[in-house]
Amino acid sequence: MDFISGKKLQMILANLLYNTNYYTSINWDIQSQVYRLFSILGHPLTNMFLLVIFIGVNLAYNHYYKEKASVPMYIVYGITILGTLVCNSKFGIIIVCATLLSIIMVGSNKVRNLVLLLIISISVLSIGPIKQNVVQRFLMASESGDLSNGRLSALDYLSDSNVPLPHIFTGEGMGASDSLLQSVSDLNNIEMPFVMYMYDYGIVVTILIYIIFYLFPISIFIKNKHFYLCYLYTLIFVFANSYNGMAVSIGITQILTFVAMLLINMSNRLKKQSILEP
Repeated sequence: MDFISGKKLQMILANLLYNTNYYTSINWDIQSQVYRLFSILGHPLTNMFLLVIFIGVNLAYNHYYKEKASVPMYIVYGITILGTLVCNSKFGIIIVCATLLSIIMVGSNKVRNLVLLLIISISVLSIGPIKQNVVQRFLMASESGDLSNGRLSALDYLSDSNVPLPHIFTGEGMGASDSLLQSVSDLNNIEMPFVMYMYDYGIVVTILIYIIFYLFPISIFIKNKHFYLCYLYTLIFVFANSYNGMAVSIGITQILTFVAMLLINMSNRLKKQSILEP
């Protein structure tokens, strides 16, 4: 509805959030030549993160449980593809493609899944304005000379400006990394959580964060021989680390914690059931 109305719903949302950083972000996007979905749930990248979780968890359920989900999978695929295109995250499109491709590599009915995926993808991409919107964003990023939208430029500024290296055991606290970048460039944030964590909390704490959030769940999935869960969680985790959401206080870390525990509990329960079954 927002896309069809020419960002009218985003204008209403911006007015409701006047005098906030969110208001500034929405207005900057409203004036741009491309559409990205802002919503009451958050920034386009946050909405994209939720979509990656949505498709990942649904695929995990569909793969491991015999009971069929109450919502047909073709609806899940359609929502994911359409949502991905209106969120218009370049890396999000890559992650969702990698996620959807997995359905033709695992399980049964590979040919049927492939045909279904192609039909839905072609149907959505046949909507001219949506396809043009995505192409336009890639072209704008290409013309700017940085497809990463400033992420690689931020690293270049930090490496070329002789700023202090991160401390091993301590950091300067949340926001210190962005302040450091702003002191040597015209960029506002680094958008790379692992770099932000090192400057904000120290190298040791950064290592502990990634052990807890990635290596711990993955080790459980591998122990339980649920390798498809490893793949899906890795894609969710990689996207969560593709922007600064995890390193700032907007709830992304809490959402990732919930998803990790959900999949860990799923894996442990499935393993227990397989042992109990004759």
